Amino acid sequence: MSKSIPSGFVTGHAGPPGGRRLLIVGGSRGIGASAAAHFVRQGDTVLAVSRRPAVAGAWVRADVARDDGIAAIADAAGDEALDALLFLGGTWEEGAFTDAFRFSASSSDEARHVVSVNLLAPILLARALAPALLRAANPRIVLMGAVSSKDNAATPEVANTASKFGLRGAAQALRLSLPRLGITVINPGNVATPEVEADIAEGRFGPQVPIPVEDVLAALDFVLGCSAATTVAEIDLLQRHPG
Repeated sequence: MSKSIPSGFVTGHAGPPGGRRLLIVGGSRGIGASAAAHFVRQGDTVLAVSRRPAVAGAWVRADVARDDGIAAIADAAGDEALDALLFLGGTWEEGAFTDAFRFSASSSDEARHVVSVNLLAPILLARALAPALLRAANPRIVLMGAVSSKDNAATPEVANTASKFGLRGAAQALRLSLPRLGITVINPGNVATPEVEADIAEGRFGPQVPIPVEDVLAALDFVLGCSAATTVAEIDLLQRHPG
């Protein structure tokens, strides 16, 4: 029987020294897991935050919906300069993006949890990690939004859509509060993570060609590769509809 790993405990091996030091939220699955593996391969030091074991980098076990989780992440980051916070995790309502979703059936607890993870946690982490970020020469925060946060593109998932709209507003305010940080929101449509591909294959999503994960990684590389003179405010990644 395996022992429980305390919240905030860092284990595993990060990439070789000499690269950037990145903190990635959502390191156990989806876009965050792909990004953690991608940046470790590039030689960056990655702190990968998730509740379940991360696939690459040094795992920081924490729940971003909890105050003690935010504190544990800040403790794991420590006093050393942090080049970027990449908030690539997120959550949504039960049955979201399928015909099974019913707003009337979504509980108050579920709505609070979605907004807490998707919107409040990035704000609190930006504040908690600002001292470490400001020690870097070209600090960045990248937040994973959604195409549903754009005007006239909302979806019926009220808590998720509201949190993604709010994330764009939070980024604008953070640029004023933390002017030395480059703060970017990436707004993708469906991305071809294993989870999304399984949903398509099983018919929970309609037939579609999702955005390749490599395109999201290319966007992250572009943002982190820009000089300190440039802030990339937003990147929209829209699915192309063949034919």
